[in-house]
Amino acid sequence: MPNTMSQKTAREGLSNPELFEGGVYVTKNGVAELFVQTAAERQLEEAERLRERQSNALLKLVMKARLEVTEGKTVSPEIALQRLRSARK
Repeated sequence: MPNTMSQKTAREGLSNPELFEGGVYVTKNGVAELFVQTAAERQLEEAERLRERQSNALLKLVMKARLEVTEGKTVSPEIALQRLRSARK
């Protein structure tokens, strides 16, 4: 769970990134104004979000392909290769 600290404490601790590990809510007059986390944590968070988006995209492609197969919207491998070769020209 993220910690909470005042703006003054946050300013004084900027040279010490360990203080912000796990995320810290910075408060002003007792009200959370800002959320601070280390750059390493942010990069991990963004990488995880990217993996999640890629997984969702792959799942959508698989579901669309399954639907097309059940609807009979398929072509033989020969026709697919023929279309690919003609698209390259």
